[in-house]
Amino acid sequence: MKPAVTAVLLLLTFSAIISTEARPNENGVWNAGLRQARDDECGPASGSCAPGLCCSLYNECGTSVAHCNVSLGCKNKWGECH
Repeated sequence: MKPAVTAVLLLLTFSAIISTEARPNENGVWNAGLRQARDDECGPASGSCAPGLCCSLYNECGTSVAHCNVSLGCKNKWGECH
C-alpha cells in the first residue's frame, strides 16, 4: 500500500476512535469514551442510586456526609439528600 493511502486510512481510523464520546463531562473532565458503567454511579448518564443511598456532587452513590449533604452538592434528583 502506498504511504499516502496508509496515512489517510490511519488518520480516518484515529479520528473515528477519538470522536467516540470524547467530550467533557458536567465537571469539565474529558471522557475518552472508555468509561465502564458501575453500580455505585448516579446522575444523568447512570440514573438513580439504590434506595437509601445519596448521589454526591461527583455522581457517586453512598451514605457519607459528602454524599448526602445538600450544601456539599448532593443531587436529590438521583438519590436521597439530608
